[in-house]
Amino acid sequence: MKLLGGVLLLLAAPVVVAEGIERQYESHEHGKASMMVVLEGGELQIEIKSPAANILGFEHAPADEQQQQALASVLAQLKKTEQLFGFPEGSACHTALADVETTMMDSHDDHEADHDHEADHDHEADHDHDAGHDHDGNNHSDFMLSYRFHCGSPALLKGFSVELFQYYPQMHQLQVQLIGPAGQSYQQLDDENRWLNF
Repeated sequence: MKLLGGVLLLLAAPVVVAEGIERQYESHEHGKASMMVVLEGGELQIEIKSPAANILGFEHAPADEQQQQALASVLAQLKKTEQLFGFPEGSACHTALADVETTMMDSHDDHEADHDHEADHDHEADHDHDAGHDHDGNNHSDFMLSYRFHCGSPALLKGFSVELFQYYPQMHQLQVQLIGPAGQSYQQLDDENRWLNF
């Protein structure tokens, strides 16, 4: 994730802490998702990584028309930032970017094709992407969501609500790493606590 890499470079925390944050962000546990938030000046950046099961209820590539329609619906829904996030009145936060990616469309054939070039590369170094592929019949696919907002009155942005739980009830917990005007913090959101404080 672009934001994650930049955030880890910016953190003033010890390397051990940064590595712990990265491990948490890269974990794949159903019911849980990870979220990185950076507020700098009037720009708010949000990145979320979630197992596909939390959002779709399955993690394999769509097997029939019904699942294809479900995926298409979710891809459209995840770009409706006005439904997914609630900003304080007056903060004037407007969407500048809403990008949705998923590893679940990677087929085994694509995976084999990707390996054709690896004879000239360090195989281990290029193999970090395997978590999104199905080698043993067990898919572990993820959604990667990237959002950016321009806020006209960032001083009024003391926090915001995250409404993912309303639309995706299989998501039970959101682990948030936050960098804002007050520094770095960690918060945990769930269906009973949807408000993120800066």
